[in-house]
Amino acid sequence: MGKKDDLERLHQHAESLEKSIDDIDLEIERATHDLAAGGDPGRLISFLQERHNAQLGLTLELGKMEARIEDLENLIRQEQEQPQERLAAKEWDQDMPIAQDDHLDWFKQSLAEHPPQVDDLERAEQSMLQEMEHEPAPEDHLDWLSDRR
Repeated sequence: MGKKDDLERLHQHAESLEKSIDDIDLEIERATHDLAAGGDPGRLISFLQERHNAQLGLTLELGKMEARIEDLENLIRQEQEQPQERLAAKEWDQDMPIAQDDHLDWFKQSLAEHPPQVDDLERAEQSMLQEMEHEPAPEDHLDWLSDRR
């Protein structure tokens, strides 16, 4: 239960941070009302800057806390799912038939009955070379340019 206790503590800390942020919002709102009632603008600006900076710090800390909460929740969920995943994988392995046949049997048999001849290989190589020679090279496309001069 250690991880769940840690998660609960993180949630409580996040809630306290949210409450502190909300409290700062209320302080800022009250201060602006004081200004409308005739308060000192210089003092209000200093107060607002200090409260705003404090709020930014708390917001940053809350973001980090929420990231830790999310990571811990994912870890707990993964630990809970592992036994189910192992069981499913084990059942899947048991249900999968083991292939005893070689899927290239037909090819091996064909090669055994009709092995390739040396002249067949040479013909294949020659046809490949001829095909490569017939393909235009990039510089062939510029031949018309040299005739125009």
